[in-house]
This record gives sequence, C-alpha cells and structure tokens, in this order.
Amino acid sequence: MSHFKLACLGLWVSLGVALPARADEGIGKRVRRFVADTHFNGVVLVGQGSRAEYVEAFGVGDAAAKQPITRNSRFFMGSVSKWLTSIIALRLVDEGTLALDTPLLTYLPEYRADTGKQLTLRHLMSHGSGLPNGLMDAYKKDPGIEKETRPQAEAVALYASGDLVSAPGERFDYNLSNWILVQAVLERVSGQSYARLAQRLVFKPLRMADSGIAAGEAGTIPNLALGYRSLEPKVERRVYTLPNYLVAGGGFYSTADDMLRLNHGVLAGQLLSPASKKALFTIERPESSYALGGRVRRIGTEGKDAQDLASNDGTCGAYRTLSWRGLGDGRTVVILSSLRPDDEKLFAFAESLLSPPNSKR
Repeated sequence: MSHFKLACLGLWVSLGVALPARADEGIGKRVRRFVADTHFNGVVLVGQGSRAEYVEAFGVGDAAAKQPITRNSRFFMGSVSKWLTSIIALRLVDEGTLALDTPLLTYLPEYRADTGKQLTLRHLMSHGSGLPNGLMDAYKKDPGIEKETRPQAEAVALYASGDLVSAPGERFDYNLSNWILVQAVLERVSGQSYARLAQRLVFKPLRMADSGIAAGEAGTIPNLALGYRSLEPKVERRVYTLPNYLVAGGGFYSTADDMLRLNHGVLAGQLLSPASKKALFTIERPESSYALGGRVRRIGTEGKDAQDLASNDGTCGAYRTLSWRGLGDGRTVVILSSLRPDDEKLFAFAESLLSPPNSKR
C-alpha cells in the first residue's frame, strides 16, 4: 500500500473517531493545505483553554502493519521533555524538597566540590551552567553511546563533571549534560526514578493517561507512532534510542490531547504554586528567550495581537514536536510528527494557527 493510500486511511480514521463535532472549517482547510504541501505525518491539535477545538490525524503510524496514525497515537516529545522536567523540579520545590538556587553540592555531595559549590538547578535548567557538553563530545567519538545503559552517578562522572568553560549564569549554551545532572538531583532527593516522579507529580494529577517516560523505542509502548526517515519512494525507519540516564532530557512521550492537558494544567490550573509558575516563565537567558526548560517569546507586534507565548518544541530521531500556548489568551497549538517536516514551514504554520477565527494576526 502506498504512503498516499495510507495517509488517506489515516485521514478517514481520524474523521471517524478523532474530530470533535464542532471543528472549525477554516482551521481544517489550513491544516490540509499544510499536510499536502509538506507530506505531514502526524497529529494537529488546536485548543482554547482546556478544550480541543480541532484535532486531526494524518498518515502512517506503522507502515509494516499498515496502521494509520490516530488521535490517540503517542509521539516522543524530544526537548519538550526538558520543560516537563522543570515542572517536576518545581513541584519538588513546592513540596519543600528542593530549592532552585541551592548549590548542587548540597544534593550531590560526591560531585566535584569546586564546581558543585557554584552550580545550581536554575543554572542547569536554563542552560547557563558553563559546563562543557561532555555527552556530545563523547557521542562524536562513539555514536553507540546513545544505546548504552549505566548508573546515573557514573554518567554524571563521565559526561557532566568537566571543567567549567564559562562562569555559571554568564551565557547560554544548549547542553545535554546539564540534564544528566538535573535527573541525578531529582532522583537523589526524591528516592524515586524519574519515570515514577513524572507519574506522581504530573501525569496522575493532570490525568495524562497516555503519557510516559522511556529510553527511546527500546521498550514496548502501545500506540506509538513509529519514526520514519522516509515513506516514499520507499519506507525507511528511523529508530529513536536514548541513554537511560538522559530520559529527563528526551524520554517523554505523549499524545496531542495529553499535551493540551499539560499546557492547561500548568498554565491555568493549580499544579504549581504562583511562585513556581512565575519561575517557570521567567526568562533567564534573554539572548535565547530561554526560561526553565523552554522558551517564552513574544508574538504579534502591537495592541491586543501581541502576547507572550510558552514556546516548546523538540526534535529526537524522526520525531518533530511542537507545543505552544498563548500566556494571555490560552490558545494552544500542538503538532506531533514522526516524519520530520520542514522547520520553516512548520513554525510559520503553527503561528498562523494561534490566531483565533477572524483574527487579524
């Protein structure tokens, strides 16, 4: 069966079980143009507040099994995992277990003392630690480490303990090694695995029943949309793998509906205290609009059309995901793909969907 026929099958299924009864036709037409233009393979959701106004699924979830993507398909979220991790950390702050500005050495006393006295969780979660990216350096020498498993403490020593290359808080440097340390701290102070923490502190209270944590596709994840490097002219899989000690930075998988629950629960609900919610959206690194685990940026240019946006997106293997929510109007766009689209077209399309019907923006 061709990719086109499978895409049509996915569309038929989504129309049968996924679309709300009162979908906005204007949005639907825009979405279908985007799908046709980019050969999009995934799910698009547009919501207002806690309600999904439009959801539609397109394409192939498992080409070998001839299964289409549906509204309930799960996707790896890539770097949106870092935003989730920051939420988990702030939940522990609210419980009195952590503080963002306490020296790292307090939580990991075996860590090197000179650096541990300077670094804090705020530095790590805002990519302002000044640490070298030891994990990426090791990966360049041996790409096979993406499949390795090792104790968290060992990963910290190997990949996140190098000499500082800049003073903590001095500059932004997107660095995966930061999240090895963050995961180590969260697991140490709680006595729980990162996956258990995510379940207890976020997924269960927000009723995110289709979300979880995994080291890539190594395990069995029901309803997972498999990642593809290409679907035509031939099918070529791209399997996503991740070290167990980095799941805090890329091991989150979810569905479009659960991402709406996460956005609404954090931004309009009671999951975080007012102080922690403020911390989550305070920009720490203005040069990259980076707050804690994600970006906050302004869209629109004047008057009521201008607002701040919680702007989270991720890339991992074949997965390309986007989760944006207006901090003022509560409008949410979630786009989940298992066949990477063109980024320029993806971002322009997402911004167009943030405009409610009849908006000038």
